[in-house]
Amino acid sequence: MLTRFLVLLPFMIPAAAWAQAPVGGTDKPVKLAVLLVFDQFRGDYPARWKAHYGPDGLNRFLEQGAWYANAHYPYAVTVTGAGHASLVAGSSPSVHGIIGNDWRDPLTGAGVYCATTERHQRVPPAKPVVPKPGTAAVATVRKGAGSPERLRAPTVGDAIRANPQSGSKIASFSLKDRGAVLPGGLKGNIVYWWDSDSGDFVTSTYYRDRVADWVGAFNAAKPADRWFGTTWNRFRDDLDYDKLAGPDDVVGEGPGIAKKQGRAFPHPFPSDSGKPDKTYYSALYNSPFSNELLADFALEAVRREKLGQRDVPDLLCVSFSANDVVGHMWGPDSHEVLDITLRTDALLSRFFKELDALVGPDNYGVVLSADHGVCPLPEVARSKGAKAARRIDAVKLGQGLVAHLREEFDLGEKVQPLVGPVDENMYLNAKAFAGGDIAKVREAAATWLRKQDGIGCCYTRGQLESDAPTDDSLLRQARLSFHPKSSGDLLVLPAYGCLFGGSAIPTGTSHGTPYDYDTHVPLLVYGPGIKPGKREGKVSCLASAAILAQFLKVPPPPAAEPLPADLK
Repeated sequence: MLTRFLVLLPFMIPAAAWAQAPVGGTDKPVKLAVLLVFDQFRGDYPARWKAHYGPDGLNRFLEQGAWYANAHYPYAVTVTGAGHASLVAGSSPSVHGIIGNDWRDPLTGAGVYCATTERHQRVPPAKPVVPKPGTAAVATVRKGAGSPERLRAPTVGDAIRANPQSGSKIASFSLKDRGAVLPGGLKGNIVYWWDSDSGDFVTSTYYRDRVADWVGAFNAAKPADRWFGTTWNRFRDDLDYDKLAGPDDVVGEGPGIAKKQGRAFPHPFPSDSGKPDKTYYSALYNSPFSNELLADFALEAVRREKLGQRDVPDLLCVSFSANDVVGHMWGPDSHEVLDITLRTDALLSRFFKELDALVGPDNYGVVLSADHGVCPLPEVARSKGAKAARRIDAVKLGQGLVAHLREEFDLGEKVQPLVGPVDENMYLNAKAFAGGDIAKVREAAATWLRKQDGIGCCYTRGQLESDAPTDDSLLRQARLSFHPKSSGDLLVLPAYGCLFGGSAIPTGTSHGTPYDYDTHVPLLVYGPGIKPGKREGKVSCLASAAILAQFLKVPPPPAAEPLPADLK
């Protein structure tokens, strides 16, 4: 196996400070602390459909655990990479540095992905991409493979493996690479994610040179193929989905993978080859059944790695990504999101029963949260009276800004004043303005953007770097999403209910704003010593790291949000 800790970042604190001493008492740590992340699981879903959940899934949290019903992210750019890092670091992107999924190097303009580095490769190696017949183009593939080295702050997992001789295991799994890599932290040692090209679970050379034998056996059985030739139908025929969610087929919903799954139930799993292939696996990903596959994998890991069944505490992180893909495609008021939420409840019941049998009901503690919420489809929002909700053509917006900057600063037609497209983080081309006042350029760009329809606010790097007091709550949130070594020249946020887009026929929805529909997520806690009951007061969901540390009886990450006073 390759040496994993060649790079020890400057922020890492001495191992002695992370000793596994009891925190807040002398009671023993749980044998297994569990973080469950449901990607794009909005904070209103637990209450919205509570009457239709079973007794031992979400209701195990809602009735037997601590239910923080008003938990929010404190920062502005609510996306997957930032959320997963924040839940285990207990701090915002301004501290841990994962400002988004993708960003650019402010000095070179080179693209950066939150969960890979070029010096690591996928395990096993990916097969070469072969263009479809009649085409010559090959989709852009990120260089390198999974690595948490872009994290700039320690996580709760790093605490239980502060001692290099620690026998504790940090297992982290997801359908997305970033959903597995970032929660595992720098010292995760059993980290796998699903490859929707091959249908296999993979890892990278950061962790090991070959997959574990049990993973190889799991992949060889081709468990993802068991849904081939089936369709995704509604889970509960006894429920009125229209009444509980909304109409099944509305303008703004997407057509599914390869435009072959449709806007309404049932949803097929198409294939280009007549057998399980990339199109089939992508369609499976866009359904609740990929979550079932991940649950099977995680439970197999608990069995084979003896997680929570040894004399040292372990950490298990599982990030279920299907909720995000489904929500992006059909929106939060769809039959599909209702259905996958009901299936999520059933999945949790199965998951808990397995942990009860394998680990023991008094030997593990669980935190459930999400990395972000989601914006309603603008078309649905307008039908309910939100007249300002709309889609913003990001391509036209970028073209307008480029034209304005060229005119304002007398640039040639071939000069590109921006690096990359319009996004939350925008980067100016420093070479285009060499010798000029870059602060003046930033303010000119921000002033123009603030006047455009659908733009809520735009902050310059100077505003974000400043620590001057402000009454602007959005600016305070934006500062928590800013990191000087990663962030751009401008941070652009759409207005409430508006979405950036760019396709000819835009569909689906997204997230990434400081508004309640994106920041509000569940914070649910179940385990020994937890006082049952619903808590109505507003809290930070970043308390998750301190709660996990409390279960494990280790110090929380140094910059983590504090443990809620009413947890026990």
